[in-house]
Amino acid sequence: MEKRLDLPSSSRQIRKADLTKRLIWITVVSCLLSMHFGYNFWVSYSITVLQDNPYNITIDGFSYQSEAMVAIAIGVFPFGGIFGATVSACLTDRIGRKGTLLLANFLSLISALFMASSHLIGPFEYIIFARMYTGMCAGMASTSVPLYLGEISPRSRRGGVVMMPHFFLILGVLLAQILALKHLLGTPKGWPTLMGLAGVMPLSQSVLLPFFPESPRYILIQKKNERKAREALQMLRGKDDVDDEIQELCQEDIAEKADKRMSMLKLIKKRNMRWHLITVVVVMTAQQLSGTNAVYFYSERIFKSTVLKDEAIAYVSIATTAVTSCSTFLGIYLVDSLGRRVLLLMGYLACAIFLVLTVMSMELQKSMEWMSYITGGLISAFLLSHAFGPYPIPYLIVTELFLQSSRSSAYMIAGILEWLLNFITAVSYIHVARVLGAFSILFYFPVCVCCFVYIFNVFPETKNRTFVDIKRLMAIQTSKKVKVKQAASK
Repeated sequence: MEKRLDLPSSSRQIRKADLTKRLIWITVVSCLLSMHFGYNFWVSYSITVLQDNPYNITIDGFSYQSEAMVAIAIGVFPFGGIFGATVSACLTDRIGRKGTLLLANFLSLISALFMASSHLIGPFEYIIFARMYTGMCAGMASTSVPLYLGEISPRSRRGGVVMMPHFFLILGVLLAQILALKHLLGTPKGWPTLMGLAGVMPLSQSVLLPFFPESPRYILIQKKNERKAREALQMLRGKDDVDDEIQELCQEDIAEKADKRMSMLKLIKKRNMRWHLITVVVVMTAQQLSGTNAVYFYSERIFKSTVLKDEAIAYVSIATTAVTSCSTFLGIYLVDSLGRRVLLLMGYLACAIFLVLTVMSMELQKSMEWMSYITGGLISAFLLSHAFGPYPIPYLIVTELFLQSSRSSAYMIAGILEWLLNFITAVSYIHVARVLGAFSILFYFPVCVCCFVYIFNVFPETKNRTFVDIKRLMAIQTSKKVKVKQAASK
């Protein structure tokens, strides 16, 4: 019989003592950079919402405006994110997790200045540069924040802590939606102020972050300084007795002796990490191609098809975002008790069902106008299902499937994939939707189904386990699948 990797019952319990006030405070402050990311993300993708004619360029007497210019301006944001995710993953092993966060904060402050002045300076080239630079900062935030939080959190609370950046990302979107209301800053005159306010979040974090500890795992495993790692753990846990965690870090250090300095190319070539990478590719692809872009594209049109006035649509969108944040918070509360696997399976199953129902209702509303209200409800239900697990959990999976030497490289792969798919969908979906209409949403249905099947068959439950135990469990799980395939082929 195979040896089970279950932990003792006392270790399996989710202890309230693990969630100290200091850890909560560090988590909240660290997530301010994710809030900045969400704020800029919504504003960058909502150009036409904030301004009726954001770009009007005349070349040789011919006016280029609206669609082409907006498409370019939107596309450069995720393109910058690809570069930012790559740079961030490289820096985390060189200047540390905390050092990368500090650098990302400094660069984010500059991005706020660029964005605030872009519409005062005027040239379209400068606007493109400012958006690409802001996207780079967002890419750095999307990888550095969950990586840092995943390494400082206790295993009993790791899931909720690593999912917190996504919760703050939604709060950033919500803040941007509120400030972008027409009677606040949602006018061409208020645009510079709206963009400049994004600098408040990285500025606040820059003041507080220097007082926080570096990742104990980075200090002990990569810098070989057990004394400083112990001090960092004592600060994080609020107690002097941290011998159990120090022993866990030492075991991880021993377990990866042969895998030091694992670059992205070495990680891709390593055979015993192949299923880990496949899992990352599956969950990151499903995160971006499960239908959120399509649903957001149609949400405003659906709301406009109702009897709601244009002013009321903005408030409906704000309410939807607020409820979505509650769904994410519920996922944060449940992820360490129900587990990652359960939330992913529930989320993708619900997303697949709501995608089909949304297409059906959109077709029916051509003959029954009142169906637009049903469609609006289905869109909200889809967003709630996606925020519950499929969107925030993938980076948690990246954190848990890899040991210290390969985690940064895994984050680089995940970040590049996330932003590349974001870029592709941002610049292409509007053209696909113009040809296929509502049926374009069905393209995302197979993605949800395939990810559901993969998670159900391959991905093991990782809650409340050490990184070394997760690696062993993943090896056992995937070896079973290989044996089954070999037996079937015979």
